[in-house]
Amino acid sequence: MAQCEMCGKAAAAVVIDVEGSNLSVCPSCSGYGTVTKNFSVTSSLQRYSYTKETPEWSVVSDYASQIRRSRERKGMSHDDFSKLLQERETVISKWEAGTLKPSVDTARRLERILGIKLVQEDVIEKSAVTTTTKSDELTLGDFVKIRKR
Repeated sequence: MAQCEMCGKAAAAVVIDVEGSNLSVCPSCSGYGTVTKNFSVTSSLQRYSYTKETPEWSVVSDYASQIRRSRERKGMSHDDFSKLLQERETVISKWEAGTLKPSVDTARRLERILGIKLVQEDVIEKSAVTTTTKSDELTLGDFVKIRKR
């Protein structure tokens, strides 16, 4: 038995075409589209997904003091620094006050200009294989309320 992608009911699957998208639905939901295939699925209700580990990057926590110290060491005012970075003075003031965190791309630009280290790699351990059960997944029925006419 497969899970319906519209209502979430475990039933024999029917593949329908709904506005160009193929959905695996139960027979009671098959009226909402054009039936393309009828079949029954007897596989387990687990799906395996393999995740490729990609490094996650973030801006260090003491970015505000590092930016201010480096700018002052180079003898630049807020105005000079903002013209160099092509950013507003208020944005630079907020970075230095710690109320606005620069994006990772902007932090990399600041690293090159100021000669400081602002970006660090986050250590996130991910398992190579994760299993999810079909009941944990969201279906269209979780989002759409169908009105009967």
